[in-house]
Amino acid sequence: MIERTAARVIAKWLRKGNMARAMRDILPKSGLDFNERNKVAEIVHDVVRFKKYYDYILEKRGMKKTPENYILLSKEKPDLGAPRHIKYSMSEELATLSPEEFIPIINREPDTTLCINLKRISRKEAMEKLWEEGYWTREYIPESAVITDPAARYSSLINDGYAIVQDASSQIVAKITSSLGKRILDYCAGSGGKSLAMHSLGSENEFYAYDINSGKLRSLQRRAEKWGMQVHIFQDRPQGEFDVVLVDAPCSGVGAAARNPEAKYQEGFEKYAQMQLEILGQAKNYVKKDGFLVYVVCSYTSIETEGIIEKFLKDGNFEVADFNCKYQEYLRSGKFGSYILAGDIFYLSILKRIE
Repeated sequence: MIERTAARVIAKWLRKGNMARAMRDILPKSGLDFNERNKVAEIVHDVVRFKKYYDYILEKRGMKKTPENYILLSKEKPDLGAPRHIKYSMSEELATLSPEEFIPIINREPDTTLCINLKRISRKEAMEKLWEEGYWTREYIPESAVITDPAARYSSLINDGYAIVQDASSQIVAKITSSLGKRILDYCAGSGGKSLAMHSLGSENEFYAYDINSGKLRSLQRRAEKWGMQVHIFQDRPQGEFDVVLVDAPCSGVGAAARNPEAKYQEGFEKYAQMQLEILGQAKNYVKKDGFLVYVVCSYTSIETEGIIEKFLKDGNFEVADFNCKYQEYLRSGKFGSYILAGDIFYLSILKRIE
């Protein structure tokens, strides 16, 4: 039943694309329990993750590209020689932009990581509660993070506002950002995941949020109320200056390809770069003198990371700032920032206003 359901999801994905939608359309009506649906998701993820390589093998063997044959290869895991972009199943452009060290990270099955609301419960208490409800768990980094059973996303911790599902690298971004100043503006706040994490990890910070998408801001407001967090939400453009402005910019998302393997097949990363530079140009106006502009993307392409900061620094009003982080083993330094490798791959650059 698990493989039959996986084959149905893969068949729909092959026809229409959008892996997540294909699973949403089929899994809830499949009659499978959560653990069985999770096994289906793992099979589907693997096929999507390695489709280009599996296509290569099927063609070599003269086999049809059917869902059943993709599932067969996902179990067999054959090791054939192939060009780099085929071997790792990604676009040729991304293959040229991907350091070898990052490949295993984007081609893995991701962990389920929670961010604990440390303002309401300790991590130890949260872990004990998860164990009581039948979910295994272990500590991770930073101090708000636990890795747990995928089913824990339905735990009482989530339902009652004591935790959210959030990748560890995102939590490290929140940890670093919340340490840079008191008044923090989350400029591309979305539905507020990093704001919630900063509130958990910060001390006496004041939080402000803005996003161009009003629907996401409404979601942020609801989540903040459930979280027990005070946040001032700007419905129009922000007003005033802030100690820290966080720009978690829209990006290609290739750093999160473990969770969304379709991201690996993209071409044309320049389209993101133009938007990212424009957003930084807007956000810089809200940084006070000697304050910090924090640029973050869930990507590692040089076009969206170092290339953006190099262009931005040409106006002369900002300089790259050093920052302390005790998780150095999970960081890889670049010229203008660092890559965080604790979960998804994030690029982080901290810029200090000097003019």
